[in-house]
Amino acid sequence: MLDEKFYTTDQVARILQIHPFTVLKFIKQGRLKGIKLGRVYRIMEKDINTFLEERMTQPKKNTKEKTKQEEKEITNNSSEEKEKNEAGRYYII
Repeated sequence: MLDEKFYTTDQVARILQIHPFTVLKFIKQGRLKGIKLGRVYRIMEKDINTFLEERMTQPKKNTKEKTKQEEKEITNNSSEEKEKNEAGRYYII
């Protein structure tokens, strides 16, 4: 832990290109880990990297696979039996 590099909220803000108050907000919300030393926070380099990795976007799924799954769901729903309740309304079993 002592070998780790520590950053101030201003340094982290410059790295992430956001306002320093936003860094403080992320720390208080628990989205970014920080160590409070007196009245100021220090953020470890590994915590910045973890914060960024958690927010990386993932590639979209193949749309063909998604449409095949939707088609299966539609056919399953249409093949289900319907029963009439006492009020005359139908519901799916």
